[in-house]
Amino acid sequence: MFFDIISKIRFGFSLIALWFRLLKSSYVFKTKGEKESYALTKVYAKRHTDDLIRITKMNLIVEGLENIPREPVVYMGNHQSYVDIYVTMNSLDRNICLIGKKEIRKIPIISMLAKYYKVLFLDRDNPREGLKTILKAVDQIRNEKYDVLIYPEGTRSKKGEMGEFHKGSFKIVQKTQVPIIPMVVNNAYKVFEETYKVKRGVEVHLAFLEPVYLDRLAPEEAKNIDDYIKNLIQKKLNELNGL
Repeated sequence: MFFDIISKIRFGFSLIALWFRLLKSSYVFKTKGEKESYALTKVYAKRHTDDLIRITKMNLIVEGLENIPREPVVYMGNHQSYVDIYVTMNSLDRNICLIGKKEIRKIPIISMLAKYYKVLFLDRDNPREGLKTILKAVDQIRNEKYDVLIYPEGTRSKKGEMGEFHKGSFKIVQKTQVPIIPMVVNNAYKVFEETYKVKRGVEVHLAFLEPVYLDRLAPEEAKNIDDYIKNLIQKKLNELNGL
């Protein structure tokens, strides 16, 4: 109980520090432009994610970074908790465009971070707006050479099992033909969202699997790319959990 309370207080101070830093991102955005603001915000986001790992005494194990090619990619992973995003952004030193659900706009400070960190908001209830978001992500890949990060489940499972992968998430890859990096996170939900109390020293695994190229798959595999990627992630999850 004591660790939970202290951790939440410390994390709150980290958020406040992030807010003050993002004021500078805002200034840079207005005076120097989007790219300069993004570069600065990346530094601030790294500090904030470092704080989370340190505060919770998380044992973060990252593997497979060597699997990521230099060209732009689309990361597609299972989504257990908000911690997924923290450990992913902490582990990657690349220019990334994130796709998140529109509800993020309502979260204080994090919504401000999203503004300067190239987060695109996906409205799954509005197909027309959803397509606009997909096309913006395609533009980020083609013209800006950014990676894209998306969670095909569309929401957090808050447990070890995966939900259904939405086929619409794969339109970005189908339109750009960039490789998919299947991304596996294990035990992230145990840090907080399992009980809504901060758990000390959780061993969280983050694995980046080998790239998947649509044009190298069999026709049936490419047609059912959502199931293909989900099965790769599930296989790695089973391995990490000794199943």
